[in-house]
Amino acid sequence: MLIRSILVGVTRLCMGLAAIVFLGQLAMVLMRYLLGIGFLEIQDAVNYAFAALVALSIAVAFEDDKHVRVDVFRQRWSDRTNRIIDRAGYLVLALPVFAMMAWTAYPLVRSSWSILEGSPETGGLPGLFIVKTCLLILPVLVVMLAAERVLGFLRRRG
Repeated sequence: MLIRSILVGVTRLCMGLAAIVFLGQLAMVLMRYLLGIGFLEIQDAVNYAFAALVALSIAVAFEDDKHVRVDVFRQRWSDRTNRIIDRAGYLVLALPVFAMMAWTAYPLVRSSWSILEGSPETGGLPGLFIVKTCLLILPVLVVMLAAERVLGFLRRRG
């Protein structure tokens, strides 16, 4: 259950990132409109936290089965039919799409780490390479979850 332990940590990280986004944005607005000042570092921190939050929360939603579905037909179908469609979705959509995402993200992340990429803004925060790593973490987590579900289904059948 290593994947579950990892996802507990990712869920906690997402909660922290959401707090950073909220508090950082609140601080930026208050400073800009009440004090007439702004800090690029806070803006970068909010942007980085939001980007990481969006990427990592996809895996958390997938784990909790809270991802978006088209429920037009699902309500009328039996639980068995819905489970079969879910398994087919893992095999036909989730596994190949997220595997391709990991494959295409790897060179971008490797390049970003090789130069320790920072903010594109002059005077911005360093560490953009860490945020870009989420583009690799996300598909790896989803592929692991989808593979675990498919294998669990196959074990129960066999």
